[in-house]
Amino acid sequence: MTQTQKAAHLLELHHAKDPLVLVNVWDAASACIVAQCGFSAIATSSAAVANALGYADGQHIPWAEMTVAIRRIALAVDVPVTADIESGFATTLQELEWNIEHVIEAGAVGINLEDVLPGQRQGGLYLLADQIERIQKVRSLAEKLKIHLVINARTDAYWQAGVSPEAALASTVERGRAYLQAGADCVFVPGLKDAKHIGAVVTELRAPVNVLAVAGAPSIPELASLGVKRVSTGSGSMRAAMGALRRMAEEVRTSGTYRGMVENAVPYAEMNRFFEK
Repeated sequence: MTQTQKAAHLLELHHAKDPLVLVNVWDAASACIVAQCGFSAIATSSAAVANALGYADGQHIPWAEMTVAIRRIALAVDVPVTADIESGFATTLQELEWNIEHVIEAGAVGINLEDVLPGQRQGGLYLLADQIERIQKVRSLAEKLKIHLVINARTDAYWQAGVSPEAALASTVERGRAYLQAGADCVFVPGLKDAKHIGAVVTELRAPVNVLAVAGAPSIPELASLGVKRVSTGSGSMRAAMGALRRMAEEVRTSGTYRGMVENAVPYAEMNRFFEK
């Protein structure tokens, strides 16, 4: 598929009968493994990419390194790639435009764009009018580039400190509607776990909703029954891989055996074949 075709296909996946399930990746190798498992699209995790390269999450990784990682992932797989770019790594609308161009040039056909203010994960969100303008700017630029960049507009309403669940729900619905009207294709609500609230968000927005797979969230079949159209694992997939590495390392250190490595390792030749092009 061409990049334009991949973008169209990614959008179609958000309106399919079954939810689009994304096991987020952090490098070319993890992308190849997930694609080999039969997933129809690949999503990056900003936290996972940053941690793998030695940075904390929260736009601490240099933008150039983030775009290189996105490019390597997009080149490694044939399916559409959507990139988590946090709040855009930009302080102005012009910078945001430049960064979106970089993402598209890197081969991605979708983005996550947050409304949390950089460096204030639980401390505040962009003013609604400002985030609307940012989404409109991204949509306008993508149209000029003749690609339907799939915008997954994230709101951190449920992750704000001191906010009641009811207030978070009201804010999510208000912001979600505005983001969709501004040009977003999907609304991502991390922290949304309560089934009643998930159903309410889906009903109120009447558009694709993305739920983060975390402890306490409904299963994928349950989310599907609630009308959720996109489920992602975020940095959880990378942290699970690190957990497996830690268990293997502890086994080697404490017992002198390496059964965990031998039983779970992808064969050397198979890993190499991913990149013998």
